[in-house]
Amino acid sequence: MIKSPGSDWDPNGCIASAGYVWCEILGKCVRTWIQACEYPENCLTWNDGCNVCGLENGELTFCSEMACFTQGTPQCQVWAPMPVIDYAPPVINPFIGDGH
Repeated sequence: MIKSPGSDWDPNGCIASAGYVWCEILGKCVRTWIQACEYPENCLTWNDGCNVCGLENGELTFCSEMACFTQGTPQCQVWAPMPVIDYAPPVINPFIGDGH
């Protein structure tokens, strides 16, 4: 029996012939050349759909270990603040001088 393209779902609903694989971290099917199966780089607190976990440098540092009756959608709860980069050069007022 010949299968139709796109009819090869795995137990998680990912279609392998379309390049999808199950990503446990994100809780969804991903194409790894489009979206990496890893924690977001600037995420500090991750919710895996049930438990709250801490992240440091993209690695889990701790997780609550609660039993859950339902699994929610994994997501970042607390993002690291983005650094402020000031691209403007210092302004010197020619009428005031440089302070000397």
